[in-house]
Amino acid sequence: MMSKSLAVFTLTHPWAQKIILEAAPPGFTVKFVDINNEAEVQTFFPQADFLLAHPLTASHVALLKRCKLVQLQGVGYNGIDVDALNEAGIPLAATPQGTVIGVAEHTILLILALYKQIVQVHESLSQGKYDDIGWRANSHFFYQKTLAIVGLGRIGQRAAHLAKAFEPNLIYYDIFRPPAAVEQELGISYTPFDELLSQADIISVHTPLTPETENLFGAEEFVRMKPGALFINTSRGGTYDMDALYDNLRSGHLGGAGLDVFNPEPPPPDHPILQLPNVICTPHMATGTVEAHQLKARGQFENFQRVLRGETPHNLISTLVSNA
Repeated sequence: MMSKSLAVFTLTHPWAQKIILEAAPPGFTVKFVDINNEAEVQTFFPQADFLLAHPLTASHVALLKRCKLVQLQGVGYNGIDVDALNEAGIPLAATPQGTVIGVAEHTILLILALYKQIVQVHESLSQGKYDDIGWRANSHFFYQKTLAIVGLGRIGQRAAHLAKAFEPNLIYYDIFRPPAAVEQELGISYTPFDELLSQADIISVHTPLTPETENLFGAEEFVRMKPGALFINTSRGGTYDMDALYDNLRSGHLGGAGLDVFNPEPPPPDHPILQLPNVICTPHMATGTVEAHQLKARGQFENFQRVLRGETPHNLISTLVSNA
């Protein structure tokens, strides 16, 4: 009887594990390992034919004796020692399935919720306060606002596509410009970063965390943003200075923020930004839907099967660095 391939996942939540097991095709044995359990890591990493793990250090990579592919749960590869994998000759692939749709939809959700003060209005009404006029004084259209996308990769493009329904003025900045046909299809204009800061009513960040994007938004950048602007970040917490953002929100310079990512994660529970009324925070779950996890699981096993057939895996990181 042909032996099965061992796929090791460092997903510990029972719900996520259930979806993985439901997606596993014949020919695979699935093992769930707690990345923080050294005994489990030492036992099962050397046996893994395929691995989905985050973080992944050089010491972890040294344990991979038979691994044919390391797969990401999403598209972010910070926390993965790519150099160690390259030296070991182990390919690394992303799983954009579901991530793009989920994060783009979450982006639009945060913008609309901030402009209509949904959280505050709901809390007020749930406390018995029925103010059908007063809340209108600080509610706004998304319609015809200037939306700036910082990072026009898969997710940025999808967010721009969804936003078109609100007829905004779309601008973007990315160190890797897409083909002109993409700009034309989306109706979006490239704008240098310095100019984008002062023009945008809404800035939405969709970049990977790289040396170029780390602390991309600090005190200076927030001060230069348009008064009353919204800051949306569903990318990586390391792309912005949370303390500087808090200062500019508290002062009234910025109109609000929608945050799905923090630095560190989770954020300190006593950080004052979490208490601001014009901030909506979610726990790095923008992509997190039932459908997204099902798509991811199927995509991961599809990649494992491609490798077994001698085919190139989809979404290798070497092709993603400029288009995350």
